[in-house]
Amino acid sequence: GRHALREAHSMSSSSSSGESLAHLETYSGGFGTFASEAQYNNDGTRAATGFLYCTDDMYQLMNSQDPKLVRTKFGGLQKLAKELKTDLKSGICNESHLTPRVEAFGENRYPEPKYPTWFELFKDAFEDVAVIILAVAAIVALVAGVLMDVLNDESEHGWIEGVAILITVLIIAVVAATNDYTKDLQFRKLKQQSSDRKIRVIRDGAEHVVSVYDVVVGDVVKLNRGDQIPADGLYVPGLEELMVDQSVLTGEADPILKNTDTPFLFSGCFVTKGQSYMLVLAVGTNTEWGRTLALVLDEHPPTPLQEKLEDLVVSIGKIGTVVATLVFVVLLIYYIVASVNPTAEAPCTTNITNDTCTETNPYNWSNPSQCNPYCPDYPAVEGKTNWAWVPTVWEASSLMQVLSDFIVAITIVAVAVPEGLPLAVTISLAYSVKQMFEDQNLVRHLSACEVMGGATNICSDKTGTLTEGKMSVVECWLAGHPYRSSADLVNAQLDNGLANLLVETLVLNNDDGELIKEPGLPIQFLGNPTECAMLILSEKLGADYKRVQSKFPPVKKWGFTSARKRMSTIVSKDGYYRLYAKGAAEIVLGLCSHYVGSDGVTPEELSDNLRKNLKNQIEGYARQGLRALTIAYRDFDSARWGDNRDGLGFEEDLILVGIVAIEDPLRPEVPDSVLQCQRAGIMVRMVTGDNILTAKKIASDCHILTPDGTAMEGPAFEQLSDTEALNILPTLQVLARSRPQDKLRLVELLTNSGEVVAVTGDGTNDAPALSAASVGVAMGIAGTEVAKNAADIIILDDNFASIVKSVLWGRCIYDNIRKFLQFQLTVNVVALVVAFIGAVTKYGTPLTAVQLLWVNLIMDTMAALALGTEKPTPNLLKRKPYGKKGKLITTIMIRNILGQSAYQLAVMFTILYAIGADGMSLIFPGVENGAAASERGEGSVHYTILFNAFVFCQVFNEINSRKVNKQLNVFEGIFTNYIFVGVIVVTILAQILLVEFGGKATRTLPLTIEQWGICIAIGAVSLPVGFLLRLIPVKLEDWEVEDDYEIVV
Repeated sequence: GRHALREAHSMSSSSSSGESLAHLETYSGGFGTFASEAQYNNDGTRAATGFLYCTDDMYQLMNSQDPKLVRTKFGGLQKLAKELKTDLKSGICNESHLTPRVEAFGENRYPEPKYPTWFELFKDAFEDVAVIILAVAAIVALVAGVLMDVLNDESEHGWIEGVAILITVLIIAVVAATNDYTKDLQFRKLKQQSSDRKIRVIRDGAEHVVSVYDVVVGDVVKLNRGDQIPADGLYVPGLEELMVDQSVLTGEADPILKNTDTPFLFSGCFVTKGQSYMLVLAVGTNTEWGRTLALVLDEHPPTPLQEKLEDLVVSIGKIGTVVATLVFVVLLIYYIVASVNPTAEAPCTTNITNDTCTETNPYNWSNPSQCNPYCPDYPAVEGKTNWAWVPTVWEASSLMQVLSDFIVAITIVAVAVPEGLPLAVTISLAYSVKQMFEDQNLVRHLSACEVMGGATNICSDKTGTLTEGKMSVVECWLAGHPYRSSADLVNAQLDNGLANLLVETLVLNNDDGELIKEPGLPIQFLGNPTECAMLILSEKLGADYKRVQSKFPPVKKWGFTSARKRMSTIVSKDGYYRLYAKGAAEIVLGLCSHYVGSDGVTPEELSDNLRKNLKNQIEGYARQGLRALTIAYRDFDSARWGDNRDGLGFEEDLILVGIVAIEDPLRPEVPDSVLQCQRAGIMVRMVTGDNILTAKKIASDCHILTPDGTAMEGPAFEQLSDTEALNILPTLQVLARSRPQDKLRLVELLTNSGEVVAVTGDGTNDAPALSAASVGVAMGIAGTEVAKNAADIIILDDNFASIVKSVLWGRCIYDNIRKFLQFQLTVNVVALVVAFIGAVTKYGTPLTAVQLLWVNLIMDTMAALALGTEKPTPNLLKRKPYGKKGKLITTIMIRNILGQSAYQLAVMFTILYAIGADGMSLIFPGVENGAAASERGEGSVHYTILFNAFVFCQVFNEINSRKVNKQLNVFEGIFTNYIFVGVIVVTILAQILLVEFGGKATRTLPLTIEQWGICIAIGAVSLPVGFLLRLIPVKLEDWEVEDDYEIVV
């Protein structure tokens, strides 16, 4: 990922820099070669675009990173903005100007990575060694069959099996390629959805929210802490300096200061501190990030489960190869023995005088009607009256049997290697990711899906995740007077001076809060919900907050950080400067020395007694679950803060204006969701920056904090040694007043002790913890772009209940893979044993190459599709998490695999060997032993029944495999999975066509209605067998036990 991007960036930058310098040396009248060659209008703009500058001009300026060029070549920032037909304050002032900008400078979309086409995926299907060998052998069989037909001057159709194998391989490749292509399309669509984000731009003098794809050159973009920069451009002075993380391009970990001396801002980088505007100069493929992405391949690394399954595939493949080798060796030995004294079937006579063969009149194989051998002289052909095994000569055509045996052996390898396992993971992930998106979970990294199912701990934020994030001021203390509701405050007759001071304190010290008002719709919050609550209160007091903000623009800001837990803004008043401060109630209160009087003008000393009462007031708010913020101010005669970046020396000796208590209601579905997690064996912890009393109240209300649980503050947690911290972790449920480093330490301690930890976060400073967690979960609404970039899953509705759904889907994926594994291993065991025993007992291989390939299609691609798309059920949350050590194949699965295999093998061998002395089947009246027909390469009703019964055993066992635990009802919810039902129906229809119309290609013969009924009944018995197997007691893994179900013994 990032390493590849940095390498590609260095390649791009080194080549571009040389070109840029060359342009500067060869052309001094303009900037860049395009400027010297372009055709201009009379006003100096380009005839083609209407703009003075082109994309290369902007790219070369950004690539140079020389602030002097902004002045010397473009006349400064203001002049550059004018030439781009925009304004630094008002932005683009006519929407009709947007389209020409897209035509001139491109749209803000990055180059799409090269995805494999369907034909490339089709070709990839033939990279498997077994498939290659099988295809080559089939071609050899095809050619040999054609030659034999030509040389023998008669049509034996020896080429049909080769053609049938090739067609079957092609069908498998087509299905696999189509599955992969469909999966890729889904991932591409989800990636595009995850890449889109909302950007705040200034257009027509007002702030608008647009898609990142709609940002154009000339836009003035508002940047806040945590934002990902949407395009290349220049820093616009006015609010704060920025600190920007450019590690995605440069690899440098330390943030870089951005101001008028270093104004270059690059797309894809993150703002880690500050708030300001930028002028967009390049978008999409014309940005440094866009040009870098063009050099990077989009690859999906295998997930941990896929890697684990790859190892299993190799192990099973080795077993299959050994069995296939033994089968071929046994068949080859039989062939060699038969070739030493070759014999062949021939009609014979029991009457020695009836035209028997003599030395002068030998049996003529090419014209057998000349004479008949005497039956008693030769071994009789079992099942064929008056036929005998007569000595003959070895013929080269018999080598076709060796080739056929080799093809069967390779087919056994192809069937034995369960390449469908990784495919099942991919299909299950692709399907689940789409469904998770509908459940408000946007998956950024595929591995997070399966890991989330094993989560043992969830460390959750409070604000916006457990609570609604719709904040409102419900109580306050102002100028010495408490108000029990915001209505009491609004209705109070406040002195004008105090009212004005309160409004200014509420709206001027604002960090990214905005109210969206549309006719007929409720007011919507944009940005920080705490700030929006302040703005709502100011409007209730009768103020127009935008007018106040435009009257007193900020001249200096010190933003909020988790370490400072406060923020300040300085504005210019008449002849002096005023600093407005707000933050954590007890911290800002500690910085106050006076409080404002009821007139809003005269400050009074903050006595120790009043300070104590105010602390009690803050604690009272906290016990109610309210968030308390202290608001204060201070005046200065002159601007003497210079380049002070942390407010030290200024945020002190403040005058207290008031304390506001903000309510953030608990989401109604959260208590039940937390209980679900706890019943599912997941420990839920609240990690918040709020006051510990507020945190304990909210945590108790949503069942996180239990009577025997522990609540602790970040500073106290920091003082603990690792050993002490590990001892307290089992009961630690609330960590309040925590800083990012506290959250990170908690996560690291948990993961190092073997826990699977999911962490939620929304702030820039949450990124380290999100990255360190087993699964990082960012908030889609309140989360910053830094947090989202560090996360594995984005919760689109910021709702804790959606996190529970991601756990449910994760467990579902894991179970689906186990279902498929249980099904496939049963097929493998039966197919391999039947093939081996059949070969050893001179019954050949009862299942032909084409039949085995059809079974391979059923159990790989189609079963992966059917079982990999099962939907989650609430029962999944009645188990403990499987964690890091959960086994893929458990005892209960082994019981089911061995039990079903035993039943199927018993059925197969009964059908195969239940042959009477007359060579007729003891089970199916009138059906001859198919061994001789198999040796001749012909189909028989006997082996067709065997093949048909085998397939129907798999069809019904696929239904059995829907449950891998102790649940008895395998039909529960079957009709909610239309894909599963569709696969079963398609399999049955295809089986009917193969049997009834396959003929020489599949070596099958049509069956009677009674024979079909017996085959289906044999398969259906798998269901009661599965039921009985579930009654056999076995030891369950801890995480397989469902608490609400009685263990069946």
